Amino acid sequence: MRRAAALVPLALAAAACAGPAGSLSGAGREQVVRALARQPRHLRVAVYLAPFYGDGTRVLFTDRPTAEVLGPGEALAPPAPFRVLAPGTPVFVDGVEFPTGATLWTRPSDTPRARPWLLAAIEGVDRPAVLVLSARTPDPDDVIAEAGRVLSADDLSPVFQALPAPQRAAILRKTPVEGMGRQAVAMAWGQPDVVEVDPRARTEDWTWAGGRRARFQDDRLLRFGPGAPAAPSPAEPAPR
Repeated sequence: MRRAAALVPLALAAAACAGPAGSLSGAGREQVVRALARQPRHLRVAVYLAPFYGDGTRVLFTDRPTAEVLGPGEALAPPAPFRVLAPGTPVFVDGVEFPTGATLWTRPSDTPRARPWLLAAIEGVDRPAVLVLSARTPDPDDVIAEAGRVLSADDLSPVFQALPAPQRAAILRKTPVEGMGRQAVAMAWGQPDVVEVDPRARTEDWTWAGGRRARFQDDRLLRFGPGAPAAPSPAEPAPR
């Protein structure tokens, strides 16, 4: 797998910078970098691949619709996805770059420059990829867990390939289908933000920040909605 060598020095340099980096201390930033940087990973979930806003040298990858990546006060138009990558795709994390000191001012103005960026090389993707992380958190473990929503140390390809073909196709469309188990739904939509369990009814309700919902009974998807935007073909090549 090709790695973006130019990004390597950013890994530890980012932790050492001083300046505005949300609520994380310098020690917290260093903890995040040491936990994630220079690490092989795999996609835990199917992700959208999209242009990185106004920076044509990078691509955005996200488990959520691109309209949900930024908050309402961040006035950047969400880029249209051009491809979906399957769970299990190999990823190499080059570093985590925080908007500290000079780093903030060297980022293009038409990118989410005030956010931390996880910088990665993804197998089969010809440009460096960025996972945009939350802007403010007091706990480095929250940042590490946020990256863990998308990236796994384990290769989930065997789990994905063992699913019935219609379910694999649905995951690559980022759209659940009735009868899926919880792990298959998580591969399509990512981990939920809220889980409510009713042991007496044997049901589990999942809710995502963007308003999507799913209900399971005995690990079988009963219903879901509203849906995420239609996904492009996973085989569609990236625009040049």
